[in-house]
Amino acid sequence: MDYESLPLLGAPFEPVETYVYFDGRQTFAMRSTVLPDLYYVVNTVDEDDDSTTLTALAVAMNDDRFRAVRSGLVPFRDTFERAAPFSTFRIVWTFPAAGTPVADIEPLRTADVPTAWLPAEGAHLNLPTATAEPFVPNELVSLAEAQGRTIFAIEVETPGARITGFPGRNAGELQTAIDSQVAALTREIVGKGKTPHVQEIRSSVLGLRASSFVVIMGIDSVGSMVEATDVTGEVFTRLNSLVSSVGENDGAFLAEMKEHGSAVRNRFLDILKAVATVDSGLGLSSVVAHTQQVVRTGASSVRVRAAVDAINAVKPEVGYINLPRGILTGLVLRRQRFEIVDAANPKSAPFKGEMTAHATAQANGLRVGDDSYITARIRVEIPFASDDESTGARYVLESIEPFDPLTRAR
Repeated sequence: MDYESLPLLGAPFEPVETYVYFDGRQTFAMRSTVLPDLYYVVNTVDEDDDSTTLTALAVAMNDDRFRAVRSGLVPFRDTFERAAPFSTFRIVWTFPAAGTPVADIEPLRTADVPTAWLPAEGAHLNLPTATAEPFVPNELVSLAEAQGRTIFAIEVETPGARITGFPGRNAGELQTAIDSQVAALTREIVGKGKTPHVQEIRSSVLGLRASSFVVIMGIDSVGSMVEATDVTGEVFTRLNSLVSSVGENDGAFLAEMKEHGSAVRNRFLDILKAVATVDSGLGLSSVVAHTQQVVRTGASSVRVRAAVDAINAVKPEVGYINLPRGILTGLVLRRQRFEIVDAANPKSAPFKGEMTAHATAQANGLRVGDDSYITARIRVEIPFASDDESTGARYVLESIEPFDPLTRAR
């Protein structure tokens, strides 16, 4: 039976794939060779051996609908029961005693399709389907050249998903973490002082692709006509090294992380957690402006989860701050929280955090205010990486007492 030559809109056709095969194609899809956005899904619904006829239903649809049906997003029954007007055809093949089969084609209203001809309730094709344009790494080169800036792509996946997609919350967290990582690496490269580079280099989302899910992003040089490629080149060299080390082993990964400051480590942990929670791997493809070279690296979902576990297993660095004269600016005994400013440097960031039971008892009765001077001992725990914006330091007040200038003078 030559379905591909039937005189339907879009003929001739080419086969796309077969879903059910038994003594010939029973359920399959074909595509127009002259209208590439036009597909037909064909399903055999009746076969009469006595009258030597075979009946099939064919439904025309566009590319988006076909992908939704193929992925299982649209139940297979709805393919026929909820078909667009004037898109359903009954095809009756007659097999003469001699010669080739003859097809009789008749348009059919959806309401006139017999229930017995409809697929079973709940039937789905459930085939992994790209519902966005496929990702071609070399397109980053042409995009980078056309826009004169660095272009990169983050590849993730959603195991079990049948269409191109990634959970919205995780996608947002990932994009935010990537942008923050670019800024953190920039500060690490050019120094902690305020420089034009720190203010100018950010990132923005340019588009989505399929494979399984790809976010294409670009570097924004805010307030500058030309991208600082000496900086962005080094940013992506370091970011590629971080992603590559995840794919190796825990030892290589932790060693690479130790090459960076806490801000970079924190932001890279954000990236890993955004994809690890949905059991995704991580891929990075980048083209630095004017290089015309794609650099690709990645790590599997197993390695991403292992990297997060490796970070959590590293014990924090512990140190102590003996504050001879501080100002108690905040105190909540019930929650065992404190805030202290160093009186010798009142414009510096305050120390705030938790209190031990001993320190809580000592603080009971102390005043809070600009003239509440105290002496304190604070334990500082700095995790290897955390969700904190900068250092991630955890402060624990171990002891506190009113400041005694006579005692300190001795």
